[in-house]
Amino acid sequence: MNTQSAPKPVKRVVIAGGGTAGWMVAAGLSKCLGKQVDIRLVESEEIGTVGVGEATIPTLHILHEILDLDEKEFIQATQATFKLGISFENWRNVGEDYFHSFGKTGQGHWTAGFHHFWLEGRRRGLASSYGDYCLELRAAMDKRFALLPDNGINYAYHFDATLYGQYLRRFAENLGVQRLEGRIAQVQQDADSGFLTGLQLADGRLVEGDFFIDCTGMRSLLLGETLGVPYESWSHWLPCDSALAVQTTRVGEPVPYTRSIAHPWGWQWRIPLQHRVGNGVVFSSRHVSDDEAKAALLANVEGEVLREPRVIRFTPGQRERVWEKNCVAIGLSSGFLEPLESTSIHLIQKGLTRLVELFPTDGVRQSDIDEYNLQTRDAIEVVRDFIILHYHVTNRDDSAFWRGCRDMAVPPLLAHRIQHFRDTARIMLRQGELFAENSWVQVMLGQGIAPASHHPITRNMDDRALGEFLSGIRKDITRTLMKLPTHQQFIDRFCPAPHADVQGGTAALRINPDARVEVMTLADGARVFIVDDFAQDPDALVALLQADQQRFRPVPGHPYPGPQLGLPDSMLAELDAFFRQRLGGALQLGAPLGAMARFSRVVQDPATLDARQRICHRDDSGMAADETVAAAVHYLFKDEQLGGTVFFRSLMSEADTARLRHDADVLDASAFGDKYGLAPGYMTESNRYFEVIGRVPARWNRAIFYDGAIFHSGDIRWAAARAGYLADPGRLTLNAFFKSRKR
Repeated sequence: MNTQSAPKPVKRVVIAGGGTAGWMVAAGLSKCLGKQVDIRLVESEEIGTVGVGEATIPTLHILHEILDLDEKEFIQATQATFKLGISFENWRNVGEDYFHSFGKTGQGHWTAGFHHFWLEGRRRGLASSYGDYCLELRAAMDKRFALLPDNGINYAYHFDATLYGQYLRRFAENLGVQRLEGRIAQVQQDADSGFLTGLQLADGRLVEGDFFIDCTGMRSLLLGETLGVPYESWSHWLPCDSALAVQTTRVGEPVPYTRSIAHPWGWQWRIPLQHRVGNGVVFSSRHVSDDEAKAALLANVEGEVLREPRVIRFTPGQRERVWEKNCVAIGLSSGFLEPLESTSIHLIQKGLTRLVELFPTDGVRQSDIDEYNLQTRDAIEVVRDFIILHYHVTNRDDSAFWRGCRDMAVPPLLAHRIQHFRDTARIMLRQGELFAENSWVQVMLGQGIAPASHHPITRNMDDRALGEFLSGIRKDITRTLMKLPTHQQFIDRFCPAPHADVQGGTAALRINPDARVEVMTLADGARVFIVDDFAQDPDALVALLQADQQRFRPVPGHPYPGPQLGLPDSMLAELDAFFRQRLGGALQLGAPLGAMARFSRVVQDPATLDARQRICHRDDSGMAADETVAAAVHYLFKDEQLGGTVFFRSLMSEADTARLRHDADVLDASAFGDKYGLAPGYMTESNRYFEVIGRVPARWNRAIFYDGAIFHSGDIRWAAARAGYLADPGRLTLNAFFKSRKR
């Protein structure tokens, strides 16, 4: 392809990868360009996401305005809280804190920002703390928040990044984006031009396109691995190369700000959501081991840990080019900056909006590529410098990590800005920079820089005029602050998200939004999808069921060997939504036709089992030719010897298999046993009729999903664990069935 003389129009866009980046791009492109291009997104449930980004900055409002999203709906869908800034603790020095707030501080003059007047006020003894002149900072410290007229308060959000991706997926699919489930096995290129032509999936499908967007995370499958664009490391300026993330239960009311707590080898974040708290550490593996970082993290969290922390490795930096040929990388595939100033989601958003501005509808041209790369490079380097500033300007001398940060050489523009502020208190920005003057001032002052001078125009005011100017701002903020409700009160009134309540109200499973789907392949090639840490609070769920145990009843005529209790509609809707969103594509299901689910307990002695209960079974009985069913089991017991699920294949012909199943339905237990030579008992091993093809062990709070056409049975070892089955709650499971059209 000759991009200069005969560019090919772009009609088919393929997004490689989902997650926050993939679905933000899909949502934005479908909203702005969906009528002109066909958009397909390829993702695999087998591939997890990093999923640590939960804090944002106010620029996200721009994207939501473009998408025309309802703020209340978005907040409830993502369990969001509000964010007024970041509390930096121990950064300047151990025991010394400051706050980087959103919005503006005070009132400036066209010649000089407010901080010049504040510095003059401090020199004369007329000014209080710099933060006293900022509504956002005062509200954050007082745990207050409200939406104010005329954008009177600047705010962003803390939200669940996984839920945000799912929310945007629903939005994008409603606008026509097609999601394809599958793992990318190979990227195809044109032999002459090197342009990408298609994604070959592991199952043989080929997804062809004219333009490709790489959202494959740090692997950078398209831009890095296939097109070979080099990666530029910034590790010499940003020494941290690892992170650990963990979620905990909420303790107390959520504060309207992010906490960033410095340690001798890195820093820790704490991000409160409506339903839980996101925690983590970013650290240098050269200065602390994984185990030591993990111990420090767990020693400094509040609430119960919901899942085991996992280590994420990264190299801070950027691809030398983020648009190469007919491929643009957005998100982690283009580069990585640690989440110190919550810029990760903003950089995805900026990559998207920049692409919309320069979208190659009439064909890929090198001038568009060059402009995109130039703008991206300029923007990311300024953000990089702002993050370096936090590490470099410090009074900490307590560890090799901080001494190295303090003594390192920094990029020339940042070195100039630091010295310029130190000399004159001036911050001179280029057009379009992300962080405004007040952000630079707050961090420079907060990290300990005391300017040697400030703008002389401030000396035109006498003491009375300057004092009244400063006190007037402070009084206005105090009056506004007194009218604000607490952060929690505002959430409760405006946007409370659904949550589980074991004492009553609307029951919820509270499925873990960060749950990862793993795949187990059975001996016949069929797949079982395993989700550990499925519910956020399984103990609360079991407590709810134990309090309601009198409502468990055997169902007359039903083959399940114990009492059952139907799921409340709210739980079933939540479970069905998870299944359709996360596994419908993997199981290649068509339109949904309904779902049903129940809680169940195995309590029946094997000697009393009828013929149906002695053999493995399928869940697709009574299905029409164009219908199919998938099934799920959620293990809600901690004694793993009570057994998981075992899968079989028939060793008989289809006719003989059907005959055996028919006989199990019509013969009594004795006659069936005599005919087929099967003694009473639960079926857990191979026999002359069926062969074991796989076994999933039980694990506390594990859920499995599978095609209901696979023969299976509970792995019930009654003789070894009889007392466990009869204990309270015993082998308690959630069993669900999802009916769909066949594709």
